[in-house]
Amino acid sequence: MINPKDVIRMKIPYPNISDKLAVSAHMYICKNVKDNVYEYVKCQTLKPKMLTSKILKHFVDEEADILRNPFQKATRIDCDKLFVTDSVQYDNGLKTVTRPDVCQELYDTVMKELDEDGNEEIKLNEDELISLNSMIKKV
Repeated sequence: MINPKDVIRMKIPYPNISDKLAVSAHMYICKNVKDNVYEYVKCQTLKPKMLTSKILKHFVDEEADILRNPFQKATRIDCDKLFVTDSVQYDNGLKTVTRPDVCQELYDTVMKELDEDGNEEIKLNEDELISLNSMIKKV
């Protein structure tokens, strides 16, 4: 079972199934699970151009540190968007291998940033999500 703080790797059909997020797997931190509703926050490798970009309003930058996270490079956690599903099940095999979750301190920092002044909740197309990820199934 995927729990809050767990980090999984998956491809998501956002903004559509042919977008770059659907082509390769990215890491996502599980914000919350209630019944079958899962909420995820996207993580991506921090690139130099992102340091001066104003595209994201709310984010957390985190260095790779096995004591805190499973990231292998400096990472930007996007707190402007929350990806949501409500009728799929995530296999434990999606969890990151080096470390399956983020530490409590990082999780709390991300939650605070998410709550800063709201975020965009994006309901994913679950049929497309399943077609991209063999370890995600309909409930």
